[in-house]
Amino acid sequence: MKSIRNNNSRIGISHPEPFQPSFVLKKRLRFKAVAAATTTLVFNDLFDLWCMAATTTSAYRLAQAFRVKKIEVWGPMASDLVPVTVSCDWTGSTTSGSFGKSNRVSDTSMGSTEPAHLSSRPPAGSQIAQWITGGSITPFCILTYPLGSVVDLTYEIVCRDDGTAQSVASAVAGATVGANYVRALDSTSGVNLIPISYSTI
Repeated sequence: MKSIRNNNSRIGISHPEPFQPSFVLKKRLRFKAVAAATTTLVFNDLFDLWCMAATTTSAYRLAQAFRVKKIEVWGPMASDLVPVTVSCDWTGSTTSGSFGKSNRVSDTSMGSTEPAHLSSRPPAGSQIAQWITGGSITPFCILTYPLGSVVDLTYEIVCRDDGTAQSVASAVAGATVGANYVRALDSTSGVNLIPISYSTI
């Protein structure tokens, strides 16, 4: 096949080069805690996060795969200045070698000006640090936080492009057909971590 020189002065071939048609997105989402709690996050929670309403009571997931990059938590100081603590526990697995090591990160507020704050990435080599392609109730992270905490989730997703529709795992009510929503971070087990500045169901 005859080689040609393209506009970037690189040797190319006389047909379009391969490309990746899938949409791969990196996104940071923010949530607020409506009560103090210890919340266990599972794979289905993250698959359900970004969805599109099919009817007023059903919605479809927009992510085909995801991987977590970072979780950040801020815990506001108590009015009586009693210290508050936030923690992020990457749970690991009870089956050796199947999920990676567990790792807990925590921080405690001090005085009237320093909130509790942590920023944590999944342990290197752990399952949650890799691409997750199947939804399940497998826990991957346990968050502990006081009322009014703010939680940032940074993750990457591959948008669905396989021509199939995958329903969200938890119940939907009051949706507008065709609208996009971000659900609570803990939508499959409670609705305590509510998205900030985004429509939700």
